[in-house]
Amino acid sequence: MSRFFIYTALGPTRPLIFATINANRELLEKNNVYLAPFSPWNCAPIPTHGGPYMKAVPVSVSAPELLTPFLTDIEQHLDAGKNILLFSGAVNALSHQSLARFLQHSKIPKKHTVKLLFSVGTPTLLYESICREYAIPFSDQAASALSKMCCSVPELIESTRMTWGEENVALLADRADSPTVTCNEALASQIFAWLGCPAPQYPKPLPRHPLFLASYTARRLNWALQVHDNIWPMLDETLYFETLRNVERNWGTEPFSPKKYRDELNAADKAASRNFEAMLDLPSDTLTCPDWLVTLPGIDVPPPLPKDKIREFVAALPKSIRDPLHQRFANDAVILTPAQKALDAALIDAEPTYVHIGEPKQPVELTVLTMAYNQEKFIGECIESVLAQRTTFPVRHIVLDHHSTDDTPKIIARYAEQYDSIRPVLLNFRRPAENVRGLFARCRTRYAALCDGDDYFTDKFKLQKQVDHLEKHTDQSMCFHPALVTFEGVVRNPEIFPVPDFLPGGAREEYVLEDLLHRNIIQTNTAVYRWRFRDGLPKWFRADLCPGDWYWHLLHAEIGKVGFLREIMSVYRRHANGLYYQTTLSIRDHRRKWGILELRAYKAYDEHFKGRYFHQFAKLASEVFADFFTIFINGGDKKLLMQATTEFPDFARYFKRSMRVLQRSIATDEIRSTQR
Repeated sequence: MSRFFIYTALGPTRPLIFATINANRELLEKNNVYLAPFSPWNCAPIPTHGGPYMKAVPVSVSAPELLTPFLTDIEQHLDAGKNILLFSGAVNALSHQSLARFLQHSKIPKKHTVKLLFSVGTPTLLYESICREYAIPFSDQAASALSKMCCSVPELIESTRMTWGEENVALLADRADSPTVTCNEALASQIFAWLGCPAPQYPKPLPRHPLFLASYTARRLNWALQVHDNIWPMLDETLYFETLRNVERNWGTEPFSPKKYRDELNAADKAASRNFEAMLDLPSDTLTCPDWLVTLPGIDVPPPLPKDKIREFVAALPKSIRDPLHQRFANDAVILTPAQKALDAALIDAEPTYVHIGEPKQPVELTVLTMAYNQEKFIGECIESVLAQRTTFPVRHIVLDHHSTDDTPKIIARYAEQYDSIRPVLLNFRRPAENVRGLFARCRTRYAALCDGDDYFTDKFKLQKQVDHLEKHTDQSMCFHPALVTFEGVVRNPEIFPVPDFLPGGAREEYVLEDLLHRNIIQTNTAVYRWRFRDGLPKWFRADLCPGDWYWHLLHAEIGKVGFLREIMSVYRRHANGLYYQTTLSIRDHRRKWGILELRAYKAYDEHFKGRYFHQFAKLASEVFADFFTIFINGGDKKLLMQATTEFPDFARYFKRSMRVLQRSIATDEIRSTQR
């Protein structure tokens, strides 16, 4: 019988404990303890298993689709004789209860032993440390909710004991007396002993995490290192962080949590701390909050960075850090935070010979925007096709890699070293929608073109032709052309998209918004926009939609007409790793996986246009409902149909009305047939 270990760290030492667990994987595996799989979307500086705790789910709801394969994977490893460890700093009691419910409905507790461990510290210190992990102060609502969660940790532990049995829930004291993390070898050794392992080695160097820094100034300089998670150009981020830790030793510290809620929590903290001390059989006042944290005010509005401290830090940075850091700021100048602007100003003062790197004397007129993920086979051809373009105006190529696990980032970096026109954005995290947001926010040119990393241009005058067309037709906000669709891994002849019959009214020189509402007629890498977002992305922009390209087309068609050029000037490649490859084989199987996201997109489109085109979007949504209904009829699986009906009631009602109309029509035809 294998063991499923669940460890929850509820004290300020948790980043060091998490880093220690990750750094000692080999030691753990030698003792038959394997880490549960991490979500590819959870790429924090120190990996944890926060994903399963992300959302509290009502009792009536079964395990979310994303959690089911996660638990199945864990079950298979446990069945193979491996002990599995899941660890996080989740403080929300409802999220713990949801995960416990899903686990108990699985086969895991019936076949294996579930053991839980909490390391707990002073609630006020926990509250302060969680606040310090974020770059900006919490909203009043979020700060209040977090305060209540920290104060309710004893209730969380009691409910966990009731769920799993007191003999299966262990407690350890996190005796840290500061939110700034310091070594706690005793706690780490106790945790590894609970896992049946010898004492671990601490990670060296320490990870770049804000809780290893005392002052707010140092934490802001730590966050300023990457511009929206972009790690290009490469530099030694560990050396940057260690330099920052050394310089800040005399800068002092200040609370970051709101004093109002810190005071309320501290008043209740004494009772909670006494409760913990009794649970852990500790002397009184062992877990008392330090006086300085109680008395000092918090930070309501982030103040400007002190210039003297920035200069002190920049003076300590080696040139091998200063040069690429300045280039990072120069490349992404349009989206720098105030802290990054202040740091860059100090870099320029320290090195007055700096110039903007790679900027042409003539302003850039057009930006090609490329998103890539695990496309090492194709990204070179994409970049080469952009470099081959012949234009009378400068072109910039922003290539964003969404934290690939193959050599895609290295290939992009090699091209960038040779060509100033290429601006890599190599994201240090993989997060939903960050590819779209990170790419579009950086585009401020008059025109923009799209070309995903697995596609490419075939006409070296493509961009020139489309810009010339838009210059001539000033009432058009975008133009597009047909693409050649090729297929990888299947024997299938290339196709042209869109064919004239697919276009509303056939092939015409111009279309309007209403023409685009019936279906997506524009392949992404055929579009050139008169870029609507030159001043940055508005707050209402949705970066999370799938399909997203149709949304971008509609937003531009909203402000102008759409031109059509009849030449084929690009290739759209369909391959097994592509999001829409499954539609080549079965649209229903594609919708089994992505249909809910498709419905969410239709709902977002309808909301953007304030219901003016509800009929068109509801008609498209009905096609998804019809596939969900067929899946239910053929296999008895009604989860998708029920979820869609609950989440999109307006579309569901439209679908049901359509079904009734269809049934009446069929019945009428049958009656007429019998009368004949």
